[in-house]
Amino acid sequence: MRLNQASDFALRILMLLADQKDPLTVDEIATRLDIAKSHTMKIVAKLVKAGILLSLRGRTGGVRLGKKADEIIIGDVVRIVEADFAIVECMLPDHQTCLFLPSCKLKGLMHQARSAFLKVLDEQNLEMITSRS
Repeated sequence: MRLNQASDFALRILMLLADQKDPLTVDEIATRLDIAKSHTMKIVAKLVKAGILLSLRGRTGGVRLGKKADEIIIGDVVRIVEADFAIVECMLPDHQTCLFLPSCKLKGLMHQARSAFLKVLDEQNLEMITSRS
């Protein structure tokens, strides 16, 4: 299974912020991680909406972690950022064109694989993957 680029960026943004004492602006994050500002803004907005990040206004504003690093579960972050987890077409809600349905066992197998993948991510938190640990 492969995560999209936004998940990679989201995790790197969180890792960067976990190691910062003060809030960082979107511009600072984009520059330090060499990510386009537009991508950074979209990802930060999703993470703020989910309560993972906190947005601070004003002269000393920016974004910082909205929770302690050990409370931010990697699996939760991936679920927030990923559009879907359809490993194969038949896992999409509107795509039931498979000739092998309903007797095909591939869909069930892929559900198990996805669950195992997310279970591993659910066992890790941000503190465990940062340089602070």
